[in-house]
Amino acid sequence: NTRGMWIGTFHGIAHQLLRIHHEAAQLPSGFQILDTDDQLRIVKRIYRTRALDESRYPPKQALWFINAQKERGLRSHRISASEAPDYLQLAEIYREYEAICNRSGLVDFAELLLRSLELLQTRDDVLEIYLNRFKHVLVDEFQDTNHIQYRLLHLLTRKGQNFFVVGDDDQSIYSWRGAQVQVLP
Repeated sequence: NTRGMWIGTFHGIAHQLLRIHHEAAQLPSGFQILDTDDQLRIVKRIYRTRALDESRYPPKQALWFINAQKERGLRSHRISASEAPDYLQLAEIYREYEAICNRSGLVDFAELLLRSLELLQTRDDVLEIYLNRFKHVLVDEFQDTNHIQYRLLHLLTRKGQNFFVVGDDDQSIYSWRGAQVQVLP
């Protein structure tokens, strides 16, 4: 019987989780998902309001920086000068981007995963629901799993759920997005 099964991508399942638990995740019920073009528009608006020079850090580089920090599990307030000495300007852009998204109920793709991870890490009651619900966790294309996706899997399988992965390191195509073929921490 497939009733009750959750089948989808990491992003799709994170989206479903956040829709169900939007209040616990500190999101409005009608939160909107941004695509890359929407993200870039917000970053460019930040550049205009701050009168930033796009030649030093092009907006696409700022967007890459924001997504990379989220995929590492870092919020803007956790980035220090030692963490990114050459990128303090980008860290400030990230801080403002994050504030705009929070005020407006906007979530980008990296935020879907990060917000879901934070929800499960901070709300034991929500985590317990899914630890009891998911008896089997199966992951295809595991070679394309990044750090934050692995951390989600680790949380969801910590009660001894049956955990099964399939992957082929010769077919890894998402290293640019943080996927790591080697053993993840």
